[in-house]
Amino acid sequence: MHIRLSVAVFLIALLAFSCRDNSNKFVVDDASLPDIEVDVMRYGKALFELDVDELSSGLKQIKPDFALFLDADLDDSANIKQIKSFVGDTALIRIYKKTTELFPDNDYLNSRLTSLFRYMEYYFPNIKTPKVYTYVSGMQYENPIWIRDSILIIALDVYLGPGFEPYSGLGLPRYKISCMRPENLAVDVAKQYYNQYLTQKTPQKTLLDRMLAAGKLMYFLDMLLPETPDSIKFCFTADQLKWTEENEKNIWAFMIENDLLFSNDYRSQQKLMMDGPFTTGFSKRSPARLGVWMGRQIIGDFMDNNPEISINELIRFKDSQKLLRDSGYKP
Repeated sequence: MHIRLSVAVFLIALLAFSCRDNSNKFVVDDASLPDIEVDVMRYGKALFELDVDELSSGLKQIKPDFALFLDADLDDSANIKQIKSFVGDTALIRIYKKTTELFPDNDYLNSRLTSLFRYMEYYFPNIKTPKVYTYVSGMQYENPIWIRDSILIIALDVYLGPGFEPYSGLGLPRYKISCMRPENLAVDVAKQYYNQYLTQKTPQKTLLDRMLAAGKLMYFLDMLLPETPDSIKFCFTADQLKWTEENEKNIWAFMIENDLLFSNDYRSQQKLMMDGPFTTGFSKRSPARLGVWMGRQIIGDFMDNNPEISINELIRFKDSQKLLRDSGYKP
């Protein structure tokens, strides 16, 4: 009797967990995805492994593969001196060595980006798979991802993990540094593609407008990175994610009781949308950007209840109040 009861309790718990876990609901059968493969070109690795005593000839040898970075006269001593100063910088050498420690080969990068762009081309065939380059940027964390036509450039040294000590010298808060890890690289690439090619430049006056705009982006990430957990996509800790899931009803009640959804007050909106260690007005266990998370919940319900709506139609959907109404969202 005890065994049967234990099994029953286990199955009920498993069912409840499965209902909450939507991480794999967008997984597409491998045979249905486009047959593409991303091959990452590592400019940083090629550059820092050159013999500095024969730098000019070495640069000429790698230029055919990295002309994008070496569009300069390599017979000009001033250019060579500048590059030599860069590759001889002890701080940059340390950064480069860390990139080779975390990314000793291209297996991780090729795998993660191939998966991303197979889903990208599946849902958005007009966005073609780019040629991908990585480089050592000197920790240019403000713009780690560049997209130019059919080329994608990634500052690999922005994804070395929160334990990489030089990050603390950038003056960034810990919650920002916590997102500078290898797992976030594909998320940032997907975000950049959305912001550059898909986002709609429509006025966002109310909190609801901003929540749903952010929710569309997060839903896009769910579709393109179906096996990436929410903790990575939102950059929440496990405890923050648990708190948010447990308090969804309370967060929604707070917004309704304080008439925030249709408020035009930018300052009150920022408390729920801006980055930070936690959301002002809530527990310090809460993550920042609770409005973004709630926006994704509403968008998810809207798409579940309106299966005829495509992702492209969702992105172009402008009426926030109608979207909320048609979502049937009730936490």
